Amino acid sequence: MFNGFYAEVQSMLLSEDPHVRITAVGTPHVVPDEVQIDWLQQQSNVEQIVVRVEGKAVLMGQQGSRGEAKLLTVMAESQIYGGTSSESAQAFKEGGDDKPTARELSERVLYGDSDLSVKEGRPGVLVSLNQANQQGWSIGDPIGLLSAPRLQQALTSVRPTRPLIANIRGFTASHPITGEPTATLDMGLARRLLRVPVGGTSLDVRLQDFNDAGVFVSQMDASGVWPSDHWRIQTWYDQQKSLYDVMQLEKRGATLILFMIVLVALLNIVGSLTMMVLQKRKEIAILRTMGLSKRELRSLFWLHGVWLGIVGAGFGTLLGMGLVWLQGEFGLLRLSTDFLLDAYPVQLQGGDVLTVLLGTTLCCVAATILPSRRAMNQEPIQGLHSL
Repeated sequence: MFNGFYAEVQSMLLSEDPHVRITAVGTPHVVPDEVQIDWLQQQSNVEQIVVRVEGKAVLMGQQGSRGEAKLLTVMAESQIYGGTSSESAQAFKEGGDDKPTARELSERVLYGDSDLSVKEGRPGVLVSLNQANQQGWSIGDPIGLLSAPRLQQALTSVRPTRPLIANIRGFTASHPITGEPTATLDMGLARRLLRVPVGGTSLDVRLQDFNDAGVFVSQMDASGVWPSDHWRIQTWYDQQKSLYDVMQLEKRGATLILFMIVLVALLNIVGSLTMMVLQKRKEIAILRTMGLSKRELRSLFWLHGVWLGIVGAGFGTLLGMGLVWLQGEFGLLRLSTDFLLDAYPVQLQGGDVLTVLLGTTLCCVAATILPSRRAMNQEPIQGLHSL
């Protein structure tokens, strides 16, 4: 179940987060040179390179539209495609090209139009559906946008600072995990609003396999093209490290609780084998007088523990895998409607199954140590006296 929750959260976050994010050290603007863009394009596992402009801004209704001023995240993305390194570097400085981003706007729009170009003298903006419902906004309503730099200018300048006006073109979903509302703008408008003169706030890279992100970052460090004193490079795990670490900690805690349950079961096995030694004193004495050595006697108990572990772990594993399959296929354990998921997610990992099988078998063998020593130290004459 913990594997299932981890996989679901990871999938949701990766739908929003890049596999590798590159930001500049000491400056909010990212402007790589031609050599760096060329290096990224030459990597065979790079699928997309995206210019991203992101920041905080205040959105407010305009010209009679309802709603209070709200602070939320505004962003814009534009992808860099192929071409020569000089063309790509220039495209980055200009904010990317007109090709689709890593996540097509049309796929993210729940209602409305994804076209953010200037129409009737005003650019378009996409806002989160829940935010629009709270504010009473509709498609076509004008809204004003004020970023932190523009608010600072309004407080320090004698001249009034007017918000940038855009018309709502459509509605999108909020962040799948945090639920934070967002506003998606055209790249040009986002750069004007957030005062990003060139480049973007980050350079996002998506790979063919997100599991290669760690190796890819190591290659970037080893190349010498991305010095660590100028660039901060984060993998998808680094971007949400606290959340991923908490989920891993929960899994370790559950494993510890499971180990304590297994420990109680081991004590029961030790007790039952000890009682068997006491009940079979005569049989053990007869076997010893017939020539059975202490080592062979110990092997009998160990073999008993191995078979006990194999049979118990085997049946338990089959039962557990069956329950996991039933939950995955039919969702027997349902979640409340307040959650994003309908049922408890589950995922089988071969490493976990193998660990449980080996661990259970070894524990059963370990449980035979004390009873086997008791049987080995028992003198045959004492057992024969009870005949």
